[in-house]
Amino acid sequence: MPSKMSKRDKIIIIIAAYNGQKYWPDLMPLLTQEKYQDFDLEILVVDNDSNDKTVDDLEKNYPTVKIIKNKENFGFVGANNIGYQYAKNQGADFIFLLNQDTVISPGWLEPLYNFSKQNRLVSLQPQLNLWPDKTKINTLGNAIHFLGFGYSTGLGETDNHNHKIAKINYASGAGVWLSMEVLAKRGYLFDESMFMYLEDLDLGWSLSLLGYDNYLIPESVLYHKYEFSRGIKQWYWFERNRLWTISKNYKIGTLILIFPAWLIMELGQLFFAIANHRLLDKLKSYKFLFSRSGWRTLMAKRKDIQIKRVRSDRQVVGQFTGLILFQPLESPLLKCANVFFNLYWQIIKLFIFW
Repeated sequence: MPSKMSKRDKIIIIIAAYNGQKYWPDLMPLLTQEKYQDFDLEILVVDNDSNDKTVDDLEKNYPTVKIIKNKENFGFVGANNIGYQYAKNQGADFIFLLNQDTVISPGWLEPLYNFSKQNRLVSLQPQLNLWPDKTKINTLGNAIHFLGFGYSTGLGETDNHNHKIAKINYASGAGVWLSMEVLAKRGYLFDESMFMYLEDLDLGWSLSLLGYDNYLIPESVLYHKYEFSRGIKQWYWFERNRLWTISKNYKIGTLILIFPAWLIMELGQLFFAIANHRLLDKLKSYKFLFSRSGWRTLMAKRKDIQIKRVRSDRQVVGQFTGLILFQPLESPLLKCANVFFNLYWQIIKLFIFW
């Protein structure tokens, strides 16, 4: 008897949208024309109660796109989590989280799928270049600083087209391929407490703790309308979620070892907050972290990941960095800080044996 045909994999592209109409002309015509022989593809837009014509435009011009219309703004995290639940219900094998402010290149999913056929339990990031200057890099994978900062590697460099597949600390949330099997073992996509920013860092870190790896796949290329100034306006979320993530994912011994450096960094961040009229944002981040409800939620999240982890801190954080090599932040002060914090990290990580 002939063998049964194997089930075709299903991939769902999830786009968290908020006032995204201006991005559709560069993204949707190409995206909706993508066809692949090896797997089934569906495009899902989760709209966060946009007040422009984001949804109307999609319904009129791109009828093949599935739309979930939220009644309120659940943030990048909430919208993607809703998309993840939809993908679970549809029996998807993989999802791809795609920013609304991106532009695809033809066939961009094929290299990701081909790699995942041999390595299904991974998260993958395409090479992200900038738009409209497509010759410049946005990120070749994101780095994790041991004090919880995350940043794009290669930002602003000229693309020399010779990059190789490589392990990375975490994949940028602007474009990441994820296995539904891996996410099922984690139990969720993004930590719903984070709302937006550094949720991708937390995801990549926790996947590594769970025994899975994050890779750059440079044969797949996306273009990103990246603006650093747009993100820095949300400094509260960066600071709140940075503290949240390190408090949740490190073992207690590691938290003790990094505490002196953390304290110095916090003093520096407070000085920055005062100088840039953001002190209330910084204090607000502390208020959330140390509130009764915030602390209770943090402890529950911490217990969950610490129970599930299969890799030690020594195995995971050895790949973290003590340097912040991020072009938009370059300054003499950062250079001095890099010398101190990198030396500190190179020494103390030798003592992390747990």
